Amino acid sequence: MLMRHTPNEVWLEILERLSDTARQDVYLHQAVPLSITTDALNIAVPSAYTRARIEERFRVDIQRVLATLIGAQCALILTVDEPTSEGSEDFGGTQNEGNFNQLPNSRRTSNTHAPMPSVQNETGLNPSYRFDRFIVGSSNMICHATALAVSENPGRDYNPLFIYGGVGLGKTHLLHAIGNRLLAYQPDSKVLYVTSETFMNEYVESIVNRGSAQGFRTKYRTADMLLIDDIQFLQAKEGTQEEFFNTFNALHMNSNQIVMSSDRTPDNLENLEERLQSRFQSGMVAEISMPQYEIRIAILRQKCRDQGLDNLPDDVLSYVAEVVTTNIRELEGTLVRLIAQATILKEDLTLDFARQVLSDVGTPSPIRHRKTATSRAIQTTVTDYFGIETEDLVSQKRTKELVQPRQIAMYMCRELTQMSYSNIAQAFNRENHTTVIHACRQVEKMIQEDDEARQMVLLLLDQFR
Repeated sequence: MLMRHTPNEVWLEILERLSDTARQDVYLHQAVPLSITTDALNIAVPSAYTRARIEERFRVDIQRVLATLIGAQCALILTVDEPTSEGSEDFGGTQNEGNFNQLPNSRRTSNTHAPMPSVQNETGLNPSYRFDRFIVGSSNMICHATALAVSENPGRDYNPLFIYGGVGLGKTHLLHAIGNRLLAYQPDSKVLYVTSETFMNEYVESIVNRGSAQGFRTKYRTADMLLIDDIQFLQAKEGTQEEFFNTFNALHMNSNQIVMSSDRTPDNLENLEERLQSRFQSGMVAEISMPQYEIRIAILRQKCRDQGLDNLPDDVLSYVAEVVTTNIRELEGTLVRLIAQATILKEDLTLDFARQVLSDVGTPSPIRHRKTATSRAIQTTVTDYFGIETEDLVSQKRTKELVQPRQIAMYMCRELTQMSYSNIAQAFNRENHTTVIHACRQVEKMIQEDDEARQMVLLLLDQFR
């Protein structure tokens, strides 16, 4: 028997799959899940203003994740209501319902107005990301060993450490694990985890508020260990690159550890200063790729243990591991989707039920026949198909032969990765995420109205599925 899937559990999983910006948003902190059905997730917010901000900033991304977890028919409903008083019933059920709060990527909080992952604010680290929760296989063995060595001897052999690989493969997990392990043995160490977006935003804020410039530099340049995620988003940000260059030099000169993650190798980071590329490659560059079938099974079993679902049939787990070969985040999300569907529909989670629910995922195929879906890989696939250059695809040119391939590539990024609209816009050197939304709508319209175009898009998507 599957345990009841509460609104809180679904909401926590949604939050975990949103961007770092969303997880830190003050308005999402105020949202309280009320109910969940196959048709709708009802969320209470304390004011119309809060509802408007969530609608404007996050509805599209939340709806996309909700469709993945429950189904495309499940809508997000935002209801204005007074906040529940302290000590009232936890949203969706009592504290004893389910074990979803034990998931490595989702931590339940006793504060009903802040259902966010537990984070040590002064470091930015999530304590649930640890080495003992990272499953090691041939696809990540070197990366794991290097990360472990850095956590034990920071600033020595592998400085900087540059980890690269596709979205959802465990790069962020390893960055947090490095910091958490160092603090476990050296609690007085100054460890700082940030995304490149956070670094850039704080740098801009230090420029606007001149009095905070010195505080910004002190914060970053005195860290014993700086862990910076998604470094690729520094591309084309000249001022931020200059500041990070100086920060990098200050840390490295003092033998302080620097660890970075990216979706591509340093030499493939376009619009990044050569001196930064050179420094990124001066230490250890380690790749992390999609784990083989056996490791995917182990990851799913760990996810089941975390939820207290040790009795899930092996053939169901095997089927999920066969059909989902893009990234670990989608692998775990697919399992959550299956459990949610079975619980809500009150069905036994059998192999036939899994095949029915995952009919849209595709026919199982060996991982060696599939590419890892990253924005870079998608751009390369599209440019190869249309016979154009990648630099033209991401340029500001709006010629007819570039507009359609660019829109298709943006659509594929939305369909194949966990990137937000804003992140996709950055990957294509666009300032506004509405450009990506428009592109996706144009491709969806084209698919509906033109059979030849639909076959073309499906052909491109199939290279990653």
